[in-house]
Amino acid sequence: MDESNSSGGGGRGAATDCSSVQPGKTALLRGRNVERALGLERIHFKFEGGNPTGSQKDRAAFELVRKAAHEGYEVITLATCGNLGVAVASAAQHSSLRTLIFLPERYHARRLAEMTHLGAEVIRVDGDYEAAVARSRDAAERSGLFDANPGGNNGNATLEAYGEIAREVVEVLGDAPYSVAVPVSNGTTLAGIFEGFSRLHESGKTSRVPRMIAASSYRKNPIVKSFREGNVLCMDLHPSEIHETSVNEPLINWHAFDGELALRALRASKGYAEYASDQDMLQHARLLLQREGLSVLPASTSALIALTKMRLNGGLPEDDHVVVLTGRRQ
Repeated sequence: MDESNSSGGGGRGAATDCSSVQPGKTALLRGRNVERALGLERIHFKFEGGNPTGSQKDRAAFELVRKAAHEGYEVITLATCGNLGVAVASAAQHSSLRTLIFLPERYHARRLAEMTHLGAEVIRVDGDYEAAVARSRDAAERSGLFDANPGGNNGNATLEAYGEIAREVVEVLGDAPYSVAVPVSNGTTLAGIFEGFSRLHESGKTSRVPRMIAASSYRKNPIVKSFREGNVLCMDLHPSEIHETSVNEPLINWHAFDGELALRALRASKGYAEYASDQDMLQHARLLLQREGLSVLPASTSALIALTKMRLNGGLPEDDHVVVLTGRRQ
């Protein structure tokens, strides 16, 4: 498949339903051993490693693929640094859609082999993630492909998919927790979870909306930086500020495509935002494996780190707190 001759749309019905494999309904686990180790109380881990490809990205991927299939597309395209690409390739394979993925050349992309094994065509882009998104969107516009990139025309489907995390948490706890800590890159997951809790509260199914906590790599995310500096808008970083490593790649970007939505969620929920270093993320990943038996993507532990720092700053009462974790796939 080549981006110049890939075709989609037009209601040809080439794709089939992907309902035979479903993401979601992941475990909410009480982290008692981590509580004792870190001096925390009533911590619950929403372990998204139980999804088909090991991350919350499966929720968005399967919803986007269903939408693309329903609208008659044959090809779905996106840019990725790893997890979303694998998730979309997996969902598309179940739906008989073809997948065109744009991947930054300099990124480590440990999950590249999975994408190609799942039948995706991967085009390496000489540039950063933002450049890869631009290439993918251009291909979608020129060739009539389904655009699965964040912040685009199909973003509402993604937000609704992540909103299911809120419903699942409430099903277990019986009410919304005091806080929900989420790793952020583009901010889509955090914004979707917040919208999910907001809908539940408006319908009378919860007594409150939790405080949202955003976590990311140290000074390499525009959402966290904008919130901490009190900016009204989500301000872009300068591309030269971004230095990716094998640990922080899932978190960093100079432009957050759903940054405004995430920033509004933080403000509306009287939330909090914090940074995490590579060293701390690796240390907390080891802690989760040793104390709770959870193999997690180190970048996702930024959420736990942010929660711990919130406690040190006196902002964490004895109440229920949820941390969203992504599974680690080698």
